[in-house]
Amino acid sequence: MKTRNQIKVLENWINNIDPKLGKLNNIKKFEMGQSNPTYKLEFESKTLVLRSKPCGQLLRGAHRIDREFKVMSALYNSKIPVPQMIGYCENQNIFGTEFYIMEFINGRQEKDPILPNFNTDEKKYIYNDKLKILINLSKLNLKKIKLDNYSRSTNYLERQIKLWINQYRSSETTKISSMEYLIDKLLKHVPKIFEKLPAILIHGDFRQDNMIIEKNKIVALLDWELSTLAPPFIDLSYWCVMLRFKKNWPISGLGFNESRNKFDGIPSEKELLETYSNELGYDILKHWNYLLAFNCFRFAGILQGITKRVLDGNNAGSRGKMIGGQALPVAKMGEMFLKQYI
Repeated sequence: MKTRNQIKVLENWINNIDPKLGKLNNIKKFEMGQSNPTYKLEFESKTLVLRSKPCGQLLRGAHRIDREFKVMSALYNSKIPVPQMIGYCENQNIFGTEFYIMEFINGRQEKDPILPNFNTDEKKYIYNDKLKILINLSKLNLKKIKLDNYSRSTNYLERQIKLWINQYRSSETTKISSMEYLIDKLLKHVPKIFEKLPAILIHGDFRQDNMIIEKNKIVALLDWELSTLAPPFIDLSYWCVMLRFKKNWPISGLGFNESRNKFDGIPSEKELLETYSNELGYDILKHWNYLLAFNCFRFAGILQGITKRVLDGNNAGSRGKMIGGQALPVAKMGEMFLKQYI
C-alpha cells in the first residue's frame, strides 16, 4: 500500500500532464491481472488507470510496459479498440516502479469465455467482434502507424521458442516432463510456411479477460505486453487454445475440441479458423496442431513465471498460486497436440 506522501507525489506528477484533473480522491488496485499491477485512479474530474511494473527481481525482458504504452499509443484512433494513453514515467521515485497512465474505459471484464451473463445473440455478437479485431489487426498499415520496425519480423516461431525455453528455465521450480518433450521437439518441426507469410502485429495474449465489453462490443483490448510482429494465425491459435481449456481450470475455457458444435451462439474452433483463413486468403489447416502445441508451450511458460513470482513474493494477483499450477496440464495438452502433428 502506498503512503499518503507517495500518493501525493503521484498526484502532482499526473497533474503536471493535465492540471484540470484536480485532487486524487481514491486509488484502488484491480484484482484482474497476474503480471503488472494495475490501479484505478479517481480524480475530481476524471477516472484514470495506472499500470506499473511489479516490484522485486524480474525475469530479463519481462514486464515490458513500455512496449504496451508504445503500441497502444500507435493504435489509438485505429480500428483496434484501445484506451488513450496519457503519459509514461520511467522515474521509479514517483511510484516505486516504472508506470504509465491511460484513460479508464467503462465496461465489464469477463473471466469465463462462455459469457454466462449474456444471452445467445449477445455471445454471438461479442465473439464475432473479437474475430473482427484479429482480422483488422492483420490488415493494419504498420508503416502508417510507425510500427513496421516494432520488432524483428522473421523467424518468429524459432525466436519465441528459444525465448520461452530461457524464460521457463529461469522460473523452473520442478521438472515437467511434457515441457521437456516440447522443448526437445518444437524447434525440430517448425513449419516453413510461417516464414512465407507477411508479418502482422499480434497482441500476444488474446483472451477473454484482457478485453472490456460494453453493450455487446469489445471497447478495449488491454495488456499488450507480449505484442510483437509475427505471422498471421498466432493470436487466433492462442485464443483457440484458451477455448480448449477445461471449464473447471483456474483459467477456464469451454472444453472445445475440433469437432465440438456451437455453444449457445459461440462459434466453433473450425468456424473461427475458416472465417479467419478466408478473410486472409491463407490455408494453414495441416499445421494447426503445431500452432496449438506452440501456444500451449508458451502459455505454460507464462504460468510457470507466475508460480515463480508467487514464491518470490512479487505476484500481482491473489490467485497466482492456483493459476500458476496450471502449467502442468497446459504443457500436457501441448504435448498431445505436437504428437498429433508429428
